[in-house]
Amino acid sequence: MAGNVTTAGALTESFQIDKTAPTANFSSVVPTGYFGSTAAAPTCVASDSLSGLAGTCVVSGYGTSVGSHTLTATAADKAGNTTTITQNYEVLAWTLKGFYQPIDMNGILNTVKGGSTVPAKFEVFAGATEITDPSLMSFSMARITCSLTVLQDDIETTVTGSTSLRYDITAGQFIYNWKTPTGAGTCYQLTMKAADGSSISANFKLK
Repeated sequence: MAGNVTTAGALTESFQIDKTAPTANFSSVVPTGYFGSTAAAPTCVASDSLSGLAGTCVVSGYGTSVGSHTLTATAADKAGNTTTITQNYEVLAWTLKGFYQPIDMNGILNTVKGGSTVPAKFEVFAGATEITDPSLMSFSMARITCSLTVLQDDIETTVTGSTSLRYDITAGQFIYNWKTPTGAGTCYQLTMKAADGSSISANFKLK
């Protein structure tokens, strides 16, 4: 009786273990700059020569508000390895100057006849560049408690007309003609807030 014998060949298979994270780079750098001139958000470019990318590179953390910002770019490959890179930039606040005379600042209580119009004069700068667009400024008024211990000073100059805001090219400054409320003995705080969030305020007492 003849015996048949079969020799099984060895079965082999190779595996490549990917422990290498993908590479990632920002498409551009956002420089520090003043509010209103922040560069556009960058994208990121990633690559992975082993298992391949699992989706696209994602950038988060972009903002244009005043303050410090951190951009984060994240890329992942199909083996589960992740790469994260960051870049920092700062959005600088504008510089506000004023209010100028006839308004007194530094907590002084400006006394003025109720119903009269007071010119609030000020300037706004982004670094060395002067801002001249009135639409970037807003005013608000709030009633406050009259303090008997605060130095008071009469408004020396009033103007005619209703409340309005304009940029005076000749004078090189904003002028907000504020028509005050009526009601002798009441106090108010006038605040100018710029688009970047900066503000200046002055206090008034009606007589």
